[in-house]
Amino acid sequence: MIEELARPDHQTDWGMRILSSQDPKYNPGGYHYGTVWPLFTGWASIGEYRYHRPLPAYSNLRANALLALNGSLGHVAEVLSGDYFQTLATGTPHQIWSAAMIVNPLLSGLLGLRVDATSCQLNFAPHVPADWSSFSANNVHLGAMVLNLDYQRTPDSIRLEVQSRSTGHCSLQFSPAVSLRARITGARLNGHALPFQIEANSSDQHVTVNVPITSGQSTVEIGMKDNFELGETSTLPGLGGSSRGLRVLSESWSPKRDTLNLLLSGAAGESYELSAWNPDQISSVEGAELEKKTGTEARVRVQLPASAPGSDPRATVIFHLAAR
Repeated sequence: MIEELARPDHQTDWGMRILSSQDPKYNPGGYHYGTVWPLFTGWASIGEYRYHRPLPAYSNLRANALLALNGSLGHVAEVLSGDYFQTLATGTPHQIWSAAMIVNPLLSGLLGLRVDATSCQLNFAPHVPADWSSFSANNVHLGAMVLNLDYQRTPDSIRLEVQSRSTGHCSLQFSPAVSLRARITGARLNGHALPFQIEANSSDQHVTVNVPITSGQSTVEIGMKDNFELGETSTLPGLGGSSRGLRVLSESWSPKRDTLNLLLSGAAGESYELSAWNPDQISSVEGAELEKKTGTEARVRVQLPASAPGSDPRATVIFHLAAR
């Protein structure tokens, strides 16, 4: 279902159509018949994060976030055309549920924050975009406690600093996503060994540690090897422009985690760019060109085939990775 939603007949560069453009009832200007609602875009993003598909999830979240910076700053429209990047006069210029669907996918999806005040537990399970090396989430309330979370990542480790302004019998379940290829070498809390668990999903795995929250600062460190991730940064077209962005329909790893297959969709004949994090692990690429590496990141250029108008051009890119 997520692959269907990521197809260009549902997902545009500015969000999700509420009806497929291939449906006989589709009308790009019809309020309930194919227009793009940021509300539906946010729902799609939350669902994609929940089922560990961070690439299409981030694309939808980013579309909503960019809408808040387009036109009158801070205003997120209720409804846009299904064919062209343009708001409709039938919708309000600023809709609260559209704005909420920037906040909700960001907090509950990308950051994976969930508070259980009755048991005084904070769950923090982020799906961090490949090109993010650090971020902070401050003033996170857990009952009477207020926490600051500072996340930092390198190719070999994830580091989380937790700052608490008060104390109590509360706990943090930290469960960051890493690629299925990554091998976890250990976890530590303030320099001492910390038990951890690993839960593998279809396209990633989560490393989970449980940490008691104390007053002051605590540091969690997770060591790893061979983590490899891909990212894609979407943009909005010009006013009145059509949708031509890249779609990541599916991603699958080989059993030995030495091959990653991507199924992509986009505009016929268009060239796109992916970012590869920790690219030294790449031995070769099929269906794309590996461009110059810069530090921990490299660019991957993908050319979609030219085909007849109205079709759904696709490309398969295969990453072959060095033996672990």
